[in-house]
Amino acid sequence: MENIDFDGVDGPDGIINIYTETGTTLADGAWTINPKFRSAFDEATGNLSTWALKRASTVATQNDYFFELYNTTCGTDPVRTAKLILGPYSGVALPPSGVNNVNAQGCDFIGFDLFSAFALDKNTPSPHLNGEWTYNGSSSSFVEIMGSLLLVEIPYQPGLPLVDQEIFELTYTVSGVSGCAIEQTIIRVAMVRQVDSGESEPTYICEDDLLAGVYDLDIDLTNDQYLSGEDIEGTWFPESTGQIENEQDSKVNLRAIYDNLIDNGNNLRFGIERFNFVYGVEQRSAVCGDQTTVVRFMFLEELRPFKQRNPPFQICNNIPGEIDLYDFLEFTVENGQSFEYFSDTNTNWRLVSGSSSLGLHVLSPPDPDYTHRGTINTFQAEPGTYIFEYGVSPSINSDPANTCDPYATDPLSSFYCEHPCDVMTARVEIEIFGFEYTGEDTKDVNLCESLEQVDLRSLLTTNGNTIATTGIWTNSTGDVINNTFVFPNLNSSQTFTFTYTTTNSGGCVEATNLVFTIHKEPNAGEGSIATLCSDDLTITLFDLLSGNPDTTGTWKGPFGYTSSDHLGVFDISNVMLPVLGAGNYLYIVPGSDGCSTADTSTVSITIVEPLTIGTDRSETFCKIDGSVNLYSLLDRDTPRTGIFEDTDNTNALTKDGIVEFETLTNNIYTFRYVITNTQPCDQSSLNVSIQIVDLPTPVVPAQEFCILDAKRLEDIEVDVLNYNWYTTLESDTPVIDNPLLYDNQVFYIATVDTDNCESERLEVLINILNTGERFANGDLCTLDFQDGVSPNGDNQNDTFHLLIDEVYNIPEAFPDFDLKIYNRYGSIVYEGNINTEEFRGESNISVRLGDDLPSGTYFYIFTPNFENNLPIQGSFYLSR
Repeated sequence: MENIDFDGVDGPDGIINIYTETGTTLADGAWTINPKFRSAFDEATGNLSTWALKRASTVATQNDYFFELYNTTCGTDPVRTAKLILGPYSGVALPPSGVNNVNAQGCDFIGFDLFSAFALDKNTPSPHLNGEWTYNGSSSSFVEIMGSLLLVEIPYQPGLPLVDQEIFELTYTVSGVSGCAIEQTIIRVAMVRQVDSGESEPTYICEDDLLAGVYDLDIDLTNDQYLSGEDIEGTWFPESTGQIENEQDSKVNLRAIYDNLIDNGNNLRFGIERFNFVYGVEQRSAVCGDQTTVVRFMFLEELRPFKQRNPPFQICNNIPGEIDLYDFLEFTVENGQSFEYFSDTNTNWRLVSGSSSLGLHVLSPPDPDYTHRGTINTFQAEPGTYIFEYGVSPSINSDPANTCDPYATDPLSSFYCEHPCDVMTARVEIEIFGFEYTGEDTKDVNLCESLEQVDLRSLLTTNGNTIATTGIWTNSTGDVINNTFVFPNLNSSQTFTFTYTTTNSGGCVEATNLVFTIHKEPNAGEGSIATLCSDDLTITLFDLLSGNPDTTGTWKGPFGYTSSDHLGVFDISNVMLPVLGAGNYLYIVPGSDGCSTADTSTVSITIVEPLTIGTDRSETFCKIDGSVNLYSLLDRDTPRTGIFEDTDNTNALTKDGIVEFETLTNNIYTFRYVITNTQPCDQSSLNVSIQIVDLPTPVVPAQEFCILDAKRLEDIEVDVLNYNWYTTLESDTPVIDNPLLYDNQVFYIATVDTDNCESERLEVLINILNTGERFANGDLCTLDFQDGVSPNGDNQNDTFHLLIDEVYNIPEAFPDFDLKIYNRYGSIVYEGNINTEEFRGESNISVRLGDDLPSGTYFYIFTPNFENNLPIQGSFYLSR
């Protein structure tokens, strides 16, 4: 395959065409290959890259390459099959180089991939992968070949030459099937030794060894105790302690490092510190790398002693609550720095002696509730001496970032190292004293005042123990009380709180509280009789009792009535309450926990009915109506035996119930109608309200118009929005048309509202001025006709107008008018009246009838022919 050239360009390419090799075409169908070899085969063209097939054919069928031809005629069955037998190819070694003629060079530290010694370019395929490697020598440096990885170990030779290497010759053999020969390729590889900076384990030093002088002298870092197996050609790197002054210097003084660390006692709590010294060996060949080793020293702060503060601690066993043993410890202080140790993982409390552990949680075996506080509970504990021990592991100063944790306790742990520092412990001694029993706190004791006195200790509850008789009783103010308590005189039930206290020889105080209530005997008071009016059934039954009754009772009455409290409230206006009915109501005060017998009293209720008077009334009247009889406004069922009261003090009400409107204004007036009832019913009453509508009289100024205006009734300005015009003062029919106004004409106007109320009527006199007369303000009543006529059809001055919108209406003002128009020679050219078409530049005189008059100045005489109105004359210009 290495010699196949499909395209004939730039040397071999290893491509064959399946269609050519099998004598088929695209019309016969499409060739396919096993999907795992699909990247080597182009099904569209049939080109197969044999260089992309990485294994030579062998007897084993998995290395045979099969092809199948499919078309639409045969469907899922192949039309034809073909098999490619690929001969072995062992590749081409890289060109040899150097004095030793080697094909490649590798480092023994990581091994060498032998396939990297083969040439690979666009004209040279890679070797088949199903071959075998063999070593052609017998060097003791040879280790093995794993797949294609060569593993060797080149021995170290101190001194010159610095490059330690050895050449290995190997053969790569690829076998073929029958008809294809075996192929072999020989390569030479120079393997170089990787330099070695040695191995080192961290050295853990407890502070007490440093203080004892164990490390006062210099140490050599190259000693096997600190660094072993290193190449001697290496150097030391500078570091922060300043101990190594040059790269060949391997001696350091750990005591000097420690003294610098604690800074004259200012840094005693350093916990754990690392000091690293780095030894490095540079590479001998580019195929290998530099190597460094860290020689690490770990300085570990030693634990300072601690002890119990002022032992022993004494406590009485009747004090509830927990105490912390940790609070009794006193820790070392050096140079102003406290060596206090608290941790929930590196400390432990344990009971040394005592009848119980008092609920102490310990770290071992693991207890999830353990805390360094060492919490115990001495309440009701057995009296005696208890000794506890607090232990602190030196791992409390650990740093969890260490790869080797000197504080790990499990030797099987990968982080375990033997800790160089010691555990520190101290003991805490506690003495627990007993007390004299006073019973249990007691409350909710109920007594009746009839007992008169009681033995207080007999009221206390107990847990089964006997109550001591040596205690004393005190009240809330501290006064001493006798055990036999005599009841005081009480006005109501009263609760007392007393305390019973004992003190034993050990100074332990025990106290118990007693709360009891002395109850008054129930008192329902004295009953009564009450009469109510049915229109006011609002009453509180409790208010009808006498004799200072208790407020703890409830009521029972007729119609299944029961009260929710002692009041027995009835309110006729509250729909949530029942309605009071006539009958006997029983007040029941129940017995209490101390006094069990109930007490009762009775209230008897009688109800009187008032007269039915009806409902309130209201009406609206126009002031011009004059008056109204209030009795006429009452319902037909309302008795007429009552009287009206002038509640608004209008002084318009007569004793006969008539209201005169003359002095009333726009307002609503209320009058009360009252009928006297039988006691205890109050008067029956209702209200009658009347609303008076008093409209203002319109204000209309003197009416003065020019006759030329031809004004109508609606043109008169009025100061109100709603009004009616009348032709007479007494007329009931308003003017509904809009008549033309004439001189000396009289109208009457009145304000009206939506309810047809009217104000007083105002007389309005019409004054029409004739032409030539002046208004009261001096303006002249006259007519100014237009000064030009242009009959050109532009709708502007096409005629000599007699009807001027919104200004004058000549035909309506002067229906008998006469208009004559003359030319400049004095000849009449037009004569018109109300029945004549307006002058539009044509003559309507028989001599020149219909002629278009020439442009020029024309003269007119307008005669009103109405009363004393004078003729009006002037001129205009006719333009064409």
